Amino acid sequence: MMVSVIAVVVISLVALVGTLSLTGKSDSDYSAATRGNLLNLSYIYIGLALVLTVGIIYFVIKSA
Repeated sequence: MMVSVIAVVVISLVALVGTLSLTGKSDSDYSAATRGNLLNLSYIYIGLALVLTVGIIYFVIKSA
């Protein structure tokens, strides 16, 4: 049991050190890529909202 606890602590510390070492490195193109991804995702949500609105209106008219 003690070996398992020690293994978990060691793995957690290695993961913590690895994570902290990677956070110091930044990607210069990250903000440009994020902006494009958010724009594409916004278009998807707008299209989905339109399709759902038309579907709900059709359902309400059809069931009335």
